[in-house]
Amino acid sequence: MRRGGSVKKWYIIWTAAVCLFFSGCSNGDVEESAYHFYYVNYDDEMIESSSYEPQAENVDSMMKELTEKISEENSDGGKLYPEEVEILDYSMADTVLTVNLAAQYRGIDLASEILCRAALVKNFVQIPEVSYVQFKIEGEDLLDSRGDTIGLMNAESFLENSGKEITAYQYTELELYFSNETGDKLVKEKRSVYYSSNSPIEKVVVEQLIRGPKENGHFATLSANTGIIGVSVSDGIAYVNLDQKFVAEALAIQEEIPIYSIVDSLVAAGNVSQVQISVNGDTKMTFREDMRLDQMYEANMELVDDGGTK
Repeated sequence: MRRGGSVKKWYIIWTAAVCLFFSGCSNGDVEESAYHFYYVNYDDEMIESSSYEPQAENVDSMMKELTEKISEENSDGGKLYPEEVEILDYSMADTVLTVNLAAQYRGIDLASEILCRAALVKNFVQIPEVSYVQFKIEGEDLLDSRGDTIGLMNAESFLENSGKEITAYQYTELELYFSNETGDKLVKEKRSVYYSSNSPIEKVVVEQLIRGPKENGHFATLSANTGIIGVSVSDGIAYVNLDQKFVAEALAIQEEIPIYSIVDSLVAAGNVSQVQISVNGDTKMTFREDMRLDQMYEANMELVDDGGTK
């Protein structure tokens, strides 16, 4: 494929394949375990992967090698995409890869399109030069089912259950609450995510809080090293069990901010009205000085700085 103009017809299979192929080491040494080829199992509605060892030594030659590989059927006789599409061109700007697809891409049903796009992104971000991927259709922004532009994506845009490859995805927009600069108020940050249907949304919320904020002026409420032991929901109550780092690595912010960062974010997800937090399964303790963990917490919107919400 040539950058900027010439049109080649590829199976979307290529899309999911390309990235992975590039996932090589920065020094040019390729180990079999360093690359994976991601493809879609439409019958089981999941993404699977297999080890892949490219023979090419640079991006351009890898692209040529992949044009042959992506048109091949896998061992089960399937291909990555449910139908043939045309990739018009691609371009790189800094660390962003833009892939421009022909109009046929719009014909893919929503569930399959999410799986296709997840495979594409997971493959492409393995290229050392690529941090983010975005898609266009005939030069226009790719839109979601609500008509909103789907912007830059990376591997974290598609969440999966640990120990498993991606299964069927759901899409949602979360309201997450992080700290303001002074550490005495919460600020709201909206974040769109695709997540595995095997993973409860409440766990996704806590995972995203641990990942930290993405907007300027927003600050973390939990240590990035905090481990999730378990998240469960029963009778409208979310039970969040974190490891000792929740306490040992507590950030230098007002003590109720980490608690209500979790509580307000979980309540905003819509399935619970109360939250109980434990550390290694223990609720008979106090977080910092006064935040007892043996009680149920409800959302506290008085802590939210309206000037910091977006």
